[in-house]
Amino acid sequence: MFAKPLFLFLAVAALSFSATTLVNVVSPPVGEVGNGAIVDAGTIGPGQTLPILINSIVTTGGIYGNGGTMDLAMASDLPSGWTTQESQLYQHPLQVTVTADPDAAPGNYTFNVTVINENNGEQLGNVTFTAVVQVTWDVMNFSVVPDQITVGPGQPAQFSLNITNKGSASDVFEVSATGAGNWDFTKQVFVPAMSTSTVPYEIVGDEGVYTPTLKVVSLASSNIAAEQNVTINVHPDLFGDYKAANHGTLLFPIFEAPIYAVAGLISNFLG
Repeated sequence: MFAKPLFLFLAVAALSFSATTLVNVVSPPVGEVGNGAIVDAGTIGPGQTLPILINSIVTTGGIYGNGGTMDLAMASDLPSGWTTQESQLYQHPLQVTVTADPDAAPGNYTFNVTVINENNGEQLGNVTFTAVVQVTWDVMNFSVVPDQITVGPGQPAQFSLNITNKGSASDVFEVSATGAGNWDFTKQVFVPAMSTSTVPYEIVGDEGVYTPTLKVVSLASSNIAAEQNVTINVHPDLFGDYKAANHGTLLFPIFEAPIYAVAGLISNFLG
């Protein structure tokens, strides 16, 4: 009389044990994938580091088919010159990073990511999927406004730099200028993936006309770079002298000090 209920119990248990474990790839935003899946991991530039985030909690598979916790993620079968850093054990979410070769040629590259249930304690097994990454050197846009400025001696010529990171990996870019006399100044700008950062960059020069080149280079790879020429006309004029007076760059007789003080104050309201 117990044969039928026992048979049903074993059948349900068998279905539970046969449930497939799916892991949720959070970033890039892929969703749930199973063993053997092929995942589009996005676009990066040479030398850039791509983080892959995987939810450690799964809702399928395991002893009762209700899921459990995955404990570690790692990448393998990397292209030549690429490196990786596995996730921390029991991290949530699990984050494994993959860094492309700084000289990687444009094209599609693949590697495997394995998500591990330590010692298979919850009988979730391991889930291995293949990630496909597109590498392109055209992963950054760069523009400067304005492209020409007139200032007085000692006054900074300030440009507004727009740096757009078109890829799936965040990056740090270094801004510099050449052809600006003795001016030697660099600044670093962090630009998150798929976003634009706008930053000021100043050049100060002596009297004359300069045509410096503003350059932006990724710290990940010198192959990700762009540049733009600008023009700076540095020449003295009354308004420029007034502005410079605010910065203490002019020498004048002591009896003219009140005049320049007033002029400097007026210049603040005029531009």
